[in-house]
Amino acid sequence: MTRAVILGAIAALCGAVLAAPAAAAKPHTYAFDVTDARISEVMTFQGDAGPACRRVGVCGYSGTVSYGFEHADGFAAFTVRGRRVVGFGGLDFGGLTSATVQGPDGGAPCTDKILRRSDQFEASGRPGQIHVVFHAPIDLPDFLDTYCTGPRDLDVAGDIPVATFSARSLRRRTFLFQTARTTQFHAGPFLGTLSFSVAVRLRRAPVDQLLQLLLSSRG
Repeated sequence: MTRAVILGAIAALCGAVLAAPAAAAKPHTYAFDVTDARISEVMTFQGDAGPACRRVGVCGYSGTVSYGFEHADGFAAFTVRGRRVVGFGGLDFGGLTSATVQGPDGGAPCTDKILRRSDQFEASGRPGQIHVVFHAPIDLPDFLDTYCTGPRDLDVAGDIPVATFSARSLRRRTFLFQTARTTQFHAGPFLGTLSFSVAVRLRRAPVDQLLQLLLSSRG
C-alpha cells in the first residue's frame, strides 16, 4: 500500500468525524510518528479430514506460513470528537511472508517467499477504550496468501487479537500499544493454530506535519 493511499484513508476517517453535527464536541486530532514496530504472525495448519477436505482434495496437506518484521517506521493519526474516536496508521518496513507446505504424497514440500513493504492498522472506539485492528477483513489482507495450498489471510483475519488503549495515551509524548494471542481455528477444510503478536511505539508529531503530508498526497 502506498503512502498516498494510507494518507487518503487517514483523511477519510478524520473527515467522517469532522462531518458530525455542529452541535457535537469540537474535534481534536493527534498526529504521531511510528518510531518502532514489530509483528509476528505464524499459522500452522492441516487438512481436517472431513467431507469438505475430501471434496476439494486437500486432505493430507499440512504446513506453516509466517509473516512478520522486526522494525518499522511510519505515521498515524487519531481524531477524538466527543465520545467517538477514529484513527489510522501506516507502517513501512522490509518484511517477509514464508510458506512451507507438505503434500499428501510425501514428496518435496511447496515453498514460497514474498517480500512485504507496508502494513496498516485502523482504530475506532470511545475515549476510554480505543480498539486497534490489524488485517481487518474489509481491507482484504493477503499477508498469509502464498502460491502453496493452505488457508488464506481472510480465513483467519477474525482471529487476530485487538490492541486497546485509552485517549489518555494520545496526550503523551510517546506511548506503546501491543497485544499477543495464540488461538485455534477451523476454516473450511483446514484447521490449525494462529499466533499473532504486535507492538507499536508512537511519538507525538506536529499536526501541521500530518496536514502537509495529506496535501502532498493529493497533489
